[in-house]
This record gives sequence, C-alpha cells and structure tokens, in this order.
Amino acid sequence: MDDEELQIEMTTILRQMEEAVQQGESLTCEHVIRLSQQLDKYILIVQIRKMRCIN
Repeated sequence: MDDEELQIEMTTILRQMEEAVQQGESLTCEHVIRLSQQLDKYILIVQIRKMRCIN
C-alpha cells in the first residue's frame, strides 16, 4: 500500500467515524470502536514508515 492509498483509507475511516457520531452513535459503541481500531492499524503503519525514514 503506497502513501496515497494509506491516506485515502485513513480519510475514509475518519469520515465514517464522523458520520456515525453525527447520527448519534457514541464513541464507545461497537461500530465506532471497530473503526477506531482500523484507524489505529493505519497510524501504526505510518509511524513505522516514518521511523524507517529517520534511521
């Protein structure tokens, strides 16, 4: 997955989280937690890539 695809996926997840909250879902509901976990996975990938660039 290249950087652009990664950015698109992260933006899509954030948009889905925003929509869920606007529709009244709480931050602790299963759907939002699952989206948050998906986002965490991509953030970890970004952090690993960033660390590789620094070294």
